Amino acid sequence: MARPAIAHRALAGIGAFLLIGVCVLCACWGMADLALVDATARQTALQERIAGNGAPADVQEVRAIGEALTRAQHLEPGNPATAEQLGSLFALNVRDAATGNAIGSQRARALEQYSMAVAMRPTSPYSWANLAWTKYYLGQVDAAFYRALDNASRLGPWEPEVQFVVVDLGFALWDELPVEWRARILTTARNGQQRYAAQIAAIAQKRGRLADVCKFEKLVALAVCKPISG
Repeated sequence: MARPAIAHRALAGIGAFLLIGVCVLCACWGMADLALVDATARQTALQERIAGNGAPADVQEVRAIGEALTRAQHLEPGNPATAEQLGSLFALNVRDAATGNAIGSQRARALEQYSMAVAMRPTSPYSWANLAWTKYYLGQVDAAFYRALDNASRLGPWEPEVQFVVVDLGFALWDELPVEWRARILTTARNGQQRYAAQIAAIAQKRGRLADVCKFEKLVALAVCKPISG
């Protein structure tokens, strides 16, 4: 008669142990979420200030944000949002890097995080666009680059930030693109000009491809296109 009691006590002990484990995991996830939310808010504010006044990023602030994101990633290593934010932070550091080696180092760290992000969340067009952008500026225009560009354009055909990246990189590589890729880039540009004509025109002008987009209905009347469209 003693054995059932022992078994019940053992099961109760195992249950208590599992419950404690779940509570610890929940606490870690909660801490990770708080660290990620806080760091993301601070990073967004930092990027808005930089965009607004062009001032260099505060080194101490960037370091603090990086430490918070690293802590969140340690607590919850499977969260693609944390990897995405860390990648964006390293990409932001490129702007104020003092040497070519420092720029390359920050871009390599960004690439590592974006690669983690797409592995964990392969349906995100933003992660793929960021990965393609980073590989381009690292000089890695390889099969993985085109796969990233392909996934970005397929998964986010109507996402403005994705459209801008796809069109920018497509026009930058225009002379070496296969014919089918050129058609896809122009389709993305045409989609983008429906709401963001000025931005698409600016990208095309920067890359010397205005003649390819000024025939689009939303661009033809723009001042920058009038010498071309007639």
